Amino acid sequence: MERAPSAPIGNKTIIQADDSNTKNNTFTLNGNVKIQDQNQSLQADHINYNQASGKAELNGNIKITNKELTLTASQGQANTKKQTALFNNVEFELNRNAARGKAASAELKSNNKATFNKISYTTCKKSREDWLLKAKKITLDQNEEVGYASDVRLKFKGIPLFYFPKLSFPIGDKRKTGFLTPSFGNSTRSGSEFNVPWYWNIAPDRDATLNLRYMSDRGAQLGAEYRHLHKTAASLLRLEYLNDDAFNDDRHLISVQHDRHYLGNWKARADLNRVSDQQYFNDLGDGLNLSNVTHLTRVLETRQDNLNGYFFARAHEFQAINTSNSYQRLPQLGLNLAASSHHNQIHYSLQSELTQFDHRDNVITGTRFDILPGIGYDLSHTAYYLRPKLMMRHTRYQLENTGIGQSDNITRNIPIASLDTGLFFERPLTFAGGKHTITLEPRLYYLYAKHEDQSNIPVFDTSLPDFRFADLFRHNQFTGPDRQSNANEITLAASSRLIDTKDGNEWLRLSIGQTFYFDDKRVGLPGQTLTTDSSSDFVGELEARINQQSQLRISGLWDTAQNQANRGIFSYRYYKDNKHRMGLDYRYQRNLFEQTDLKGRWKLSPKWHALARWTYSLRDNQTIDSLAGLEYETCCWSVQFAGRRHLYNTGIGMENAFYIQLNLKGLSSIGKNFDDLLNNTEKY
Repeated sequence: MERAPSAPIGNKTIIQADDSNTKNNTFTLNGNVKIQDQNQSLQADHINYNQASGKAELNGNIKITNKELTLTASQGQANTKKQTALFNNVEFELNRNAARGKAASAELKSNNKATFNKISYTTCKKSREDWLLKAKKITLDQNEEVGYASDVRLKFKGIPLFYFPKLSFPIGDKRKTGFLTPSFGNSTRSGSEFNVPWYWNIAPDRDATLNLRYMSDRGAQLGAEYRHLHKTAASLLRLEYLNDDAFNDDRHLISVQHDRHYLGNWKARADLNRVSDQQYFNDLGDGLNLSNVTHLTRVLETRQDNLNGYFFARAHEFQAINTSNSYQRLPQLGLNLAASSHHNQIHYSLQSELTQFDHRDNVITGTRFDILPGIGYDLSHTAYYLRPKLMMRHTRYQLENTGIGQSDNITRNIPIASLDTGLFFERPLTFAGGKHTITLEPRLYYLYAKHEDQSNIPVFDTSLPDFRFADLFRHNQFTGPDRQSNANEITLAASSRLIDTKDGNEWLRLSIGQTFYFDDKRVGLPGQTLTTDSSSDFVGELEARINQQSQLRISGLWDTAQNQANRGIFSYRYYKDNKHRMGLDYRYQRNLFEQTDLKGRWKLSPKWHALARWTYSLRDNQTIDSLAGLEYETCCWSVQFAGRRHLYNTGIGMENAFYIQLNLKGLSSIGKNFDDLLNNTEKY
């Protein structure tokens, strides 16, 4: 017969063959038979089809191809009416993950079930089957999105790794109850470690993970995590328990987190955490960030948002970890509002809170009421803005446990006035072969806050923040209302940006500024040394995109009186792809710390990759955290080795650890996840 076109046209099915004939209800196709529609194609040497019964026999070089897989067989039978098929001597390839396999037979059923007998599976090339999964029988249920297997064996390099008499696994997006991949490692604190997690799919909106963590020097730790996700709520419960052989006592962790939305824009939040002892995270935490935990928060809060602001009520306390106790807010009420009128030119604001402070130690406690109303005017244009503002801070304290001669009632009233104004200049610029816009944005900020002696006011929750360029324009240099800084000062600043005209991306931003004082700073925290300098540190920030892969950020504070740096940050990021990335950080604060942090993952050759992290204290001449590892990767598997040495226990101890992970591509990973080792700091 004449060969038909080799591609489908519209919704038609194209049939072609070297020869065909019809007898009664039987159609016979011989030689290079190909049946093709929009979704898949079928090839064979011979096909006999009975239209009455729907039975078809296929022989010789059978090949079925669709977007999901390619399947070949030597012989097959099908029934179009029952929608069933049976193929013998099957080989298949999955297009999604380059997996392939063989089976003695494959049976396809009308209820979206497929059964493979004497099956093998791998993602390795035919020339090298480094790992191989074999099973006596595997049944795939597409409706339930579950696979069932029996007599399952997994080998790597010919070495048996696992054997399962029976096994079930998910084949779709549905979650499946069962064991997750185990992990293992070794550390000087806990000895050899082995983790076996078990996942429980309770319901579509609920699940749980149970974990058995065995540490040779400590014993078996039991852990559980329960999650509940609702359209208006989310909950997380975490429990850990260990009868610690090294600690000679029972140890536990309890964490409860809950968020809920109600009608009328009301929200509720609970975040409750507790550990049994001060050394819990030092001994059992996995990473430097956990060993540096100083407080565990416990908060119950409700909040109502509206167009003009929000109201909240909370109870907030802390469990101190390797540090002194802190004040508890039991309770705290707050109301913050903002509105505007006269075509958004006049702005009204209100910040207020009422807090009862308690403490576990015998120190001053009491109630604080703070309210800060304000009114401002906004005169803005594309080329300039002018924003004067007036505020009045009123604070009242009702104190307990005060000393002899100290007042129980303290009232503070401080007027605050500010003027924020700036200009915008811009011009086109051709740079690096592209069209850009460069800007110049000078800014002047004047601030006045009346001085009032506040040395008799206790410090409940107020501190000095880490300084940033934006802090030049704060009305209070402190975080928290226990201190309101006095001010009669003017800030001069300027920013310049280089903007890509085509896509609007910023390639460069440079900001500089300095505050000049007309009056001395006279308000400080207990123990704080007040400066009598006529100006603040000179502040500078630079953010730049060197190219599509590299970003740079530099910021610092320069003491012009002493001609020395008070603070500095340098940050460089390079990201070409997931196999070529690195970061370098430098952080400095005079008389406190000076640290470098180098981290990255780099492809050394087609098969070898390196990963490393090194955090070093220049001030103490000591390594804080170091991690070095190698990864060997082939087409179908990879193995990672890493050694780690890091500081723990508030700086007085070092831990050594070793980890290994085997990743069988298209199947699973065995061992410690390396992203967990880096505490996700490597993802930038």
